[in-house]
This record gives sequence, C-alpha cells and structure tokens, in this order.
Amino acid sequence: MSTQWRHRITAPRFTALLGVFIGAVGGGVYWLAAQIWPTSIAVILSMLATALLSAGSSAGAGAGSVGFVFAILVKYNALMALSAANVPFALPANFALGLIMIAGQASSRALLISVPAPPAHPASEPASPVDIGIALAIGFAPAALIGLPGLVGLAGAILARIVFVAYLRRRRPPFTAADLDATQQLTETCFYLSALAAWAYI
Repeated sequence: MSTQWRHRITAPRFTALLGVFIGAVGGGVYWLAAQIWPTSIAVILSMLATALLSAGSSAGAGAGSVGFVFAILVKYNALMALSAANVPFALPANFALGLIMIAGQASSRALLISVPAPPAHPASEPASPVDIGIALAIGFAPAALIGLPGLVGLAGAILARIVFVAYLRRRRPPFTAADLDATQQLTETCFYLSALAAWAYI
C-alpha cells in the first residue's frame, strides 16, 4: 500500500469507513472460520485479521509481535479442541494429544531444514539433500501414525511453509533468525488447524 493511498484512507473523513471495512473483513473471517473450527478459534482468527489490518493502517509496526501472540492463542485453542480427538489405535487416556503435539513439533521443525539459514545462524551451513530427506522422514512419521487427520495436518504445514517462505523471499532476503522462528510457529499452528478441520469431518 503506497504512502499516499494510506494517508487518504486514514484521513479523518474516512476513519469510520475504514472501520466499516476492517469490521467487515473480521466478520467475514469469523464466518468462514466458524464453518470449519470451533467458535473460539474463529473468534481469534477474526481478531488477528482485524489486528493486522489495523496495524497496517497505522504508523506503528508491530505486526510481528501481534502475529506471535495470536499464533499462541490459536495453538492453545486448537490443542484444547484436539484433546478430544481419537487416533486409529488404542492409547492410554490423554496420550493422543501428546502424539498430536509430537507430530506438530516434529513436522514443523523438519520443514525448517529446507529453509536457507540466516548468515549469523549457528547452523548456517546448507543442509545436504540426504540431511533434508532424513529430517523429513523422521519429522513426518508421527503425522502418518495419526492417520488421515495427521496427513491433512501435514499437508497444511507444508503449504504454509511454501507460501510463507515465498513471501519472505519476495519481501526481505536473506532470512533472519526471526524468520525461521516465525516459519516454525506458522507451520506448527497450521498443522493443528488442518488436523482439527479433518477430524471435524471424519
């Protein structure tokens, strides 16, 4: 968004109109999300959409911090909903969620191996194809154990990794340590959301 256009839409006469637009986007995100996930997650995603739009229309730049806080809130609510999920084989009480968390953490961190490390990062040496293959095999295995919801969650995490890294490449190369952290948080969160969406329709 250009500076001139931003000044136009934030002019006093258009402030209320901007509020209508942001509110409409928030309402739309809530309606769409509520078709798939519990209300608590739909509300948080709606809040995230309005917060990011509000940050973009103001002079402050706190989108990164806002995104991290909302990622934690979404993960919390997704895991709460997933605590009632069942896996294809018998497990002791409360063990299923632990397996889901293992799958989310393992897959999201495995996907980081293929992201170019920042120059100052301790592991800045590029991973070899063999290293990437081994990491992905180990990281994806727990998701496969969960069955179809785990595979859907894995697909969501992979898609999030592809889209977010493409966005980072266009916006501000080279990658920083904060970019790696954001990639891990996003892919883990998308794993839980995708798995939860799949469980809702099984």
